[in-house]
Amino acid sequence: MRTLVNLAILTAIAGTAPARLAAHDRDFNISTRTDGPVRSCSDLHMTWDGQPAATSGDTLTATGSTLSVHAPNNGGVYILGSAGRSDFSISACKAVARPVGSDATAALARIRPAVNGTSLSASGPDSDDWVVYFIVNAPATGNVEIDTINGPVHVERMTGSTAARAANGPIRLLEVSGHATARAVNGPVAYDGHEGTVELHTENGPIKVSLTGERWNSGSLTATAQNGPVKVEVPRDFHSGVRISSSNFSPWKCEGCASGKRDWNDRSRSIEIGSGPVAVTVSTVNGPVAVDWSR
Repeated sequence: MRTLVNLAILTAIAGTAPARLAAHDRDFNISTRTDGPVRSCSDLHMTWDGQPAATSGDTLTATGSTLSVHAPNNGGVYILGSAGRSDFSISACKAVARPVGSDATAALARIRPAVNGTSLSASGPDSDDWVVYFIVNAPATGNVEIDTINGPVHVERMTGSTAARAANGPIRLLEVSGHATARAVNGPVAYDGHEGTVELHTENGPIKVSLTGERWNSGSLTATAQNGPVKVEVPRDFHSGVRISSSNFSPWKCEGCASGKRDWNDRSRSIEIGSGPVAVTVSTVNGPVAVDWSR
């Protein structure tokens, strides 16, 4: 079982405690049942204090080409772009801490996901022991905006516009092109792909960029980490330039970089690898650097 986010550990590292967990001092954990991508509510396993949550799911539809997804506190968002699709098909995965000695049906019914115009959100009871995860099948050419607090964001195969924001949670963009931005505070950002105008930023979190294909096909990628490490994986025969830089005191590990163009001075460190004009730039302030150009 692969853990996606453990809020107790995450908030301890980040130095921030979300209101829900602080109010009842309870440990909410979510994991996937397989190593594959999340495609349905049955792929998620949620617990409170180690006990399985009571769960149910709702199905919603949003029309048009734009959707703003606002996950409730501790909730997450998974978006999969599908070519030829004209609307957004949404699975709202609801979970509550299982009541002792009573049925959870009424508690689950009080969790109400809703689409209002182009906005997707959820409301629930005044207690803190509930959560909603949204799984969205979206038009690949559509526009999505996502924000989460204490939960993950995963966006895959979108070619339109993507804007993702997370506080105390991870963001992953997989084969996302078009125009994409990802900003995380106290959480990591990961990107896999080779095209589009992509901007990644973290504060107090790491960035991982895994380039695929033979070159950066269009646009550019810019990734910056403030107080966090960066890791960059580049195919050996990548036909676009990649520039990685850091503060002068950042430790470096660079595999296969002997032929790269280095610039080491009293203020900064940088290296250019690949070939052709620079299309990818990755930098960190106050964080270590790991580069793999040996694949």
